[in-house]
Amino acid sequence: SMAVSELTVIGQVGTTIGLGLLFDTLVIRAFMTPSIAALLGKWFWWPTRVRQRPVAQPWPQQPVAAGSSSQETS
Repeated sequence: SMAVSELTVIGQVGTTIGLGLLFDTLVIRAFMTPSIAALLGKWFWWPTRVRQRPVAQPWPQQPVAAGSSSQETS
């Protein structure tokens, strides 16, 4: 639909997106997010306890049958 729109409509859409981006960058991210974090305190930083990854366990070694070897002899 943008391909067949008039140039003024495309300009208005671009201007709206640009102003919204500036508002988000300069106002919301600079002032609102830190103030909300200060108001909510520890509740802002959830989850409070992050689970640690389990320690990697080595693969169990396969038992070697008696009489067999890993090297073949000729």
